[in-house]
Amino acid sequence: MDACSDRGSFARWSVAVFVFTLVWVGCGNSPVSGPNAPVCGGAGQACCAANACNGGGCCVGGVCRAAGTACMGGVGATGTCTSGSCQNAQGVACGALSQSCCGGNGTGVAMCTASGATCTMGSCAACGAGGQACCAGGGADSCAGGFSCQATADGGGALACAACGGSGQPCCARATCNTGLGCANPPGNAPRTCQSCGALGATCCVGAVCQPGGACVGAAGGVGGTCQACGGAGQMCCGGGGNGSCDTGFVCANGADGGAATCEACGATSQRCCGGATCNLGLACVGGGGGAARMCAPCGGNGQGCCPAPGGGNGNAPLCSVGFTCVNGAGGAAATCMACGARTQRCCGAGAIATRACDAGLTCNQGTAICE
Repeated sequence: MDACSDRGSFARWSVAVFVFTLVWVGCGNSPVSGPNAPVCGGAGQACCAANACNGGGCCVGGVCRAAGTACMGGVGATGTCTSGSCQNAQGVACGALSQSCCGGNGTGVAMCTASGATCTMGSCAACGAGGQACCAGGGADSCAGGFSCQATADGGGALACAACGGSGQPCCARATCNTGLGCANPPGNAPRTCQSCGALGATCCVGAVCQPGGACVGAAGGVGGTCQACGGAGQMCCGGGGNGSCDTGFVCANGADGGAATCEACGATSQRCCGGATCNLGLACVGGGGGAARMCAPCGGNGQGCCPAPGGGNGNAPLCSVGFTCVNGAGGAAATCMACGARTQRCCGAGAIATRACDAGLTCNQGTAICE
């Protein structure tokens, strides 16, 4: 397979990730697996529960910045990330417990960047554990695992982290419960709670709900029915319909002639594109016109589509294999890779013409971007 880069190594590629959305005010529970598992914590990914990032990273504007890299993405959160702490414009550490909030003093939205820290009156205080304040900021979850952001008992409107996911307790974020329990969804305004129901082969929880990995079949009015396996190859989509979810490596596809939606393998050559229009490395998601499904096809070579930009874009240009450059198609057509670097060919590279390159002994004409 061709290395997908502009005269460089394919090692620069990073897989696009999706920032997930908070379903309701709440947070993590016991570890979630399968199609409901959040993608979080890595560099460029959404922050995990209680603003946590992997390896001492910093949560800046809801996105994790790796330790040792710039704390970019939030006003006032500049400098280098070290153990969850950043530096402000004056070089003073900010964002971790007992430190000043980043971006305070009128320079922007005050925030804390370390796991389990929230900005309170200009300083970073503990949050996310049982009985503590809910963590603020752009992270998808407000509390640490096993807790969710709930109204306090005094009914005064204050919120705090309280236990979730156990039998009879409120469901945690993304309607999840501890292993062996289902998140019942009673009619009306009754709160959703975790109950002993919804296991594979057992009766569905009220609201036609099953535990992860199961889909309810045969319920009437949200009652009854049996939970059957979902999410795997050839199985029904979890959640039902064309928007249902599948296990990693599969995508929910509507059946032919209006048949039931099932999970199909995705991401490889000639397979459907996975969620977020993504494919395996060295492939691009193409097609889709006239209602046809978008498919994964080789990219980066001569006449092939340009490979997706590193990091899902973020200002980076699409990529091609060594010796090719990405050229936008006429009239809005898809960009393709064309040979570059030889005499009369385009200069290789993207961005300013002065930064582009040609084969040995040739130069890039600054007016035409053609190698001479």
